[in-house]
Amino acid sequence: MSHDDLEGAAVDCSEALARLFEFIDAEIDDVEGDRIRRHLADCEPCLSEYDVADHLKRLVRRSCLEPAPAELHVRIRRQLTILRMQVEASD
Repeated sequence: MSHDDLEGAAVDCSEALARLFEFIDAEIDDVEGDRIRRHLADCEPCLSEYDVADHLKRLVRRSCLEPAPAELHVRIRRQLTILRMQVEASD
């Protein structure tokens, strides 16, 4: 299939949904992105899935900006110490 053939080929729902996160993350080429974009413009159920996935991605991105609680740092250090002691004891 030539590059021109791909540009006109329609994307079905299963392909659009399978590539949704790649599309959101801009990890696909422009031709594929345009094909998915056209599908989303014509398919309300897939557009709805896109909206949910995009919202989820934004929430995760925002959550990653928040600092971890101090207690979490303490628990991680404690667990690492326990694991280190177990490894040293088994040597």
